[in-house]
Amino acid sequence: MEELNILKQEMAELKRNLDKEQIVNEKLLRTVMRQKASWLNKFVTAEFIMLPILYLMFAGICAFFHVSQWYAVTLLVLSLIDVVIDMRTFRISPKVFSTCTMLEVRRLLVKQKKERFIHMFIALPLAIVWLIFMLSAIANASDPLATDHALNLAGVIGGVIGGIIGAIIVFVIYRKAQRTNDFIISDIPDDVKS
Repeated sequence: MEELNILKQEMAELKRNLDKEQIVNEKLLRTVMRQKASWLNKFVTAEFIMLPILYLMFAGICAFFHVSQWYAVTLLVLSLIDVVIDMRTFRISPKVFSTCTMLEVRRLLVKQKKERFIHMFIALPLAIVWLIFMLSAIANASDPLATDHALNLAGVIGGVIGGIIGAIIVFVIYRKAQRTNDFIISDIPDDVKS
C-alpha cells in the first residue's frame, strides 16, 4: 500500500513539472510569434512616415510636367486609405500574443490573410488606373518652353518603369506578410488549430 502512495506522489510531481514546462513553452512560443510579427508593425509605421514624402515627390512631378496637382492629392488620399486598411490587415498588436488564446490568435491571423488578399486585389488595380490617368496627363501636357514632347515621353516611360517596380515591391511585401502569418500559424500547436 505504501508503494502505491509513493507512486501517486511521484505521478503528481511529474504532472506538476509537465504543467510548468507547458506554461514556459507557451510563453516562449508567444514571444517568438511576437518577434516574427514585429516587422509588420514597423512596416505600417514606415508607411505613415512615407506618406508626406510620397506626396511631395508626386507634387513635384506634377509641377515639373505641368499637370494638375489633383493627381498628387488623389494619390495622397488613396495612399492614406491604403495605410489605414494596412493597419487592420498588417498590424498585429503585441498585446494579442499575451492576452488572447492561441485559437484566437490563429483566427485573427487567418482573417488578416483573407483581408490582405482582398485588399491587394482591389488596391493594386486602383493604383494601376491612377497611374494610367497620370501618365496620360503627362503625355498630353503642354509645356510652353518645350519644343517637342520628348520630355513628356521620357516622363511616361519613367512612370511605366516606376509603376512596374512599385508593383513588384508591393507584391513581394504582400507575399512576405502572407508567409509571416503562415509561419506564425504553423507555430501554434496542433491541438488548438481545430
